[in-house]
Amino acid sequence: MMILVADSGSTNTDWIILDQGKITLSFKTKGFNPYFTTSEEVFAEIKSQTPKEIDINGISNIYFYGSGCSSEDMNNVILNGLSQYFTNSVIEINHDLLAAARALFLNESGIAVILGTGANTCMYNGKDITKNIPSLGFILGDEGGGDYMGKLFITDFLYGNLPEDISTDFSKKYKLSKDEILQKVYKENYPNRFLASFTEFILIHSSNPYINNIIKKTFRDLFKIHICKYKDYQKQKIRVTGSIGYHFKKQLIEVAAEFNSEIDLIEQNPILRLAQFHILDA
Repeated sequence: MMILVADSGSTNTDWIILDQGKITLSFKTKGFNPYFTTSEEVFAEIKSQTPKEIDINGISNIYFYGSGCSSEDMNNVILNGLSQYFTNSVIEINHDLLAAARALFLNESGIAVILGTGANTCMYNGKDITKNIPSLGFILGDEGGGDYMGKLFITDFLYGNLPEDISTDFSKKYKLSKDEILQKVYKENYPNRFLASFTEFILIHSSNPYINNIIKKTFRDLFKIHICKYKDYQKQKIRVTGSIGYHFKKQLIEVAAEFNSEIDLIEQNPILRLAQFHILDA
């Protein structure tokens, strides 16, 4: 029987089919964060995006790891959506933080860090998460994430603090008024994705000293508020997954050194290593 493994952030979900210990197919859908989506939206997306060549009745188990899947109520949003389509499968919903820990460390221990649209961290003992400093989401937290970096950047833009050439370039590219930005942040769906979308512009201009400081502040706040609170964090292996950690690895590694720490692995996408965990665990 086949196994389906999914790793879902707020923006995208990566799916992999395992059949007799081998990866046979992979595909992508939109991200499913239960704080921002409904069971009906999960079902509709899965129904339209699952490759037709997959025999869904042949899938015995589904292991879904998702951003925001941190309570029974939130997990049920995803579970109810998936179970409408995968009617014959045993479905297990876990937090994407466990996926990151399993993918980054397999059966080793250390501090696992997610730096994607949002951010999260944990201490992992090779089997279970033993401690987690709460992330608190894009309004109150997410230090280190793309939405946090985007929030720092767009706040400086609106206050007129950016260098003039950067501000002019941004205005030409995005053509967003102050009212339009506030509308998207406070009134429209997926404000975290909107804020994180500016990291593409930030990356292009990352050599600018002012922009470089925004990037480093993002990661310094990650260390001060999260990583430094783990016991003996300087002696622990620190491993990172996610697009923000990957694309801004230079600044991330430099900031880690400021805190007398070393990051020994940065994975842009953990799905292949997560699949390896489930192959080993089978």
